[in-house]
Amino acid sequence: MSLDDWNKSDDLMLGLHSPLNPFERGFEGLEPVLEAIESLAPEMRPDTLVFRRKRKYSRQALRQHFHETAFGDDVQSLMMVRSKPPESRLTLTGALREHGPEFSVSFHLSPFSFFRAPGHAEKRAEALLSFVRALATHLPLSLGRGHSFVDLCMGPDPHMKDRSPSRPIHEIFWLNVFGPHLVDRFGRQRLLSTPCAHMEELPGGAFLWLTRPTPADFDSEEARLAQARALVHLRPELSLESTLATLRQRSLVFTPIPIQFHPDVAEILSQEVDFRGLWTKRQNVEQFNQYRPPPVSEWIPASQCPPPDVDDVAKRIATYRNICAEELIALFHTPVPALLDGTLDALPHLDWYLWHHRWGKNHTQDQLNTLLPALGGWLGYQLVNLLGGRWVPRKNVFESAVIIGDRAWLPFQRAAHALSGLDAPLDYSCTQFFREAQRFSRQHTH
Repeated sequence: MSLDDWNKSDDLMLGLHSPLNPFERGFEGLEPVLEAIESLAPEMRPDTLVFRRKRKYSRQALRQHFHETAFGDDVQSLMMVRSKPPESRLTLTGALREHGPEFSVSFHLSPFSFFRAPGHAEKRAEALLSFVRALATHLPLSLGRGHSFVDLCMGPDPHMKDRSPSRPIHEIFWLNVFGPHLVDRFGRQRLLSTPCAHMEELPGGAFLWLTRPTPADFDSEEARLAQARALVHLRPELSLESTLATLRQRSLVFTPIPIQFHPDVAEILSQEVDFRGLWTKRQNVEQFNQYRPPPVSEWIPASQCPPPDVDDVAKRIATYRNICAEELIALFHTPVPALLDGTLDALPHLDWYLWHHRWGKNHTQDQLNTLLPALGGWLGYQLVNLLGGRWVPRKNVFESAVIIGDRAWLPFQRAAHALSGLDAPLDYSCTQFFREAQRFSRQHTH
């Protein structure tokens, strides 16, 4: 697996803070900030305003709906997004905090691999620097950082809740902005002597500095050493060895390891890994690499399958095909839209949804009683429709079978097992059941 495939859920986060809140002067106060945003490189620039509904960005549209930025007496916020790849989200927030008024700019761009593209890394990094410079010409900056969002979330102060001038500096990022208060605290000469890749003074007395030329290799040994050296330079009471060891440990999160999931449930496990996020991906992959589902047991030899005992065989089969399948689609077409396509792609998506949302544990018996026949009927229909099976309906639905070759498969029994406990939708997945029947069908045919 490539580095970018492994880290596909990461994005770059740029956060900037100012003690001057332009929202206080209404739309006109915000216009210089909009000018800086409009100077962003076209391939990064957001183009859509997010209010009660989305609107194409223009200053006129924002002026008309500026009143919608108010959230209570002390907070105003505006979000802008990008309507095409790469995804970007820019949020402006003005508020009255305990230490005084504050304005913040939060910019996220996804995927992070955008900043690793060969031949473009330097240009795209420079575009971010130009944005910071443009903003600094209109607003005094007190603090800022630009970094991998996932790596930032693993740090000791991911949300930077304490932004007072006296706050401790816990870590150093790819991009750093130190406002005048921090410059005074550490001393101008000490800050200027910080080991870094680039440093410049911004209007208003803040300093912008980088630990590496681009964010592309923020987790490399060179970048981690640069981050650790800069932090220890500013905080000599810290140990370089322990600081570096912590950063190296975090870098393991971004280092791919082989994925060796059981093929019958690989898509289910992959969805769960992606949902849990990059920061836990490594340990989840290591755990799921060891997982092996129990062998499929919901079948009997066809010779032992009892004959139909219902009054109208054709009608009962039509019930399985239509009513049960339609009931399942009605229940899950929103969270599992693949069900509407009627393809096998829906199987692992449905299994994951049932497992992730703990259907076998957290739902009432009435809900389970509704789902069980729907799930069993839909699963049996797949065996008939796609594998050429033949229904053998029974009054006791758990005895109803689909015969393929010399085996009778029991889809309702499988559905009951899949809903019998917390991890049952994984241990007794519809996906594994179908694939086992599919393998058997192919062997029987040949």
